[in-house]
Amino acid sequence: MNRAPLLEAPVTLLPLPRPLMTGEVLDAGYRLFRASLLRTLPYSGVAVLVLELPAIYAEFFGSRRFTVAHIGGTSLPAYTPVITDGTLVFLGALLLSVLLFGMITLRLTAVSRGERPRFRHEIGTALRRWPGGTIATLAAFGFPLLLYGAARVINPFFAVQILGVLMLPVLWPLALFIVALPAFWCDGLGPFAAIARATRVSRRRTWRIVGAILATGCVVGVFYVLTAIVTAVLGSLLAGADLFLMSMVRSMLGLVVGALGVPFVLAMLVVMYEDLKLRDAERRAVRA
Repeated sequence: MNRAPLLEAPVTLLPLPRPLMTGEVLDAGYRLFRASLLRTLPYSGVAVLVLELPAIYAEFFGSRRFTVAHIGGTSLPAYTPVITDGTLVFLGALLLSVLLFGMITLRLTAVSRGERPRFRHEIGTALRRWPGGTIATLAAFGFPLLLYGAARVINPFFAVQILGVLMLPVLWPLALFIVALPAFWCDGLGPFAAIARATRVSRRRTWRIVGAILATGCVVGVFYVLTAIVTAVLGSLLAGADLFLMSMVRSMLGLVVGALGVPFVLAMLVVMYEDLKLRDAERRAVRA
């Protein structure tokens, strides 16, 4: 029996030999995710913990309000804008997640090209390009972030469910800019050049990208549904347990799913961007 190792890097995955169908993009993204899972898991685990920091902080420390004047130790009028410490924690988590997303994307790119991943190179590149990466990441995921903020305002307990409903009207602008993140990290472009390239390669193929986004969202959604089922089963088994234990179980399952979901989504984005870039190059060659 031929036992091929499951975690070998797909050496010929990138660059792509030809444009791919939507199903082939999903298959190539899954193969990249499978090949790089163990290599990206430390980064994605930390990234999920960072993304959970605002919720953890609000759970254990609450939220204090203070004005901008308190930051500098000055005395300003009462109408000074009010800021909560939860907002500062959210901004810090957002900036750290940009750094970690960049490191995961760099590692995925190295694995897909058959190169040996190097931590020093990844952390050095991510730190050096951190400001530009923040702009590119906000361009790629700005619409979901805004909708999540609006959902938190509407109902913080059902923010994810509200986000799923509100996402449908903004799938087209999301598809137009979402590959700005791999364009920035994979090709070494500046943030605005990456946004311009993402717009150029995506504007004629938004329906293809929307299909890939929906398929990826369904795959990730299945994991979250399974997590909810496991949580409900454990809740019935641990009926006598206190709320703290149940929250711990729910949080641990969410961390596991998130640690797997982050590299899966980024792997799909890397393959999607390479496919769009190849299609755009072929279209330019035909026009020339």
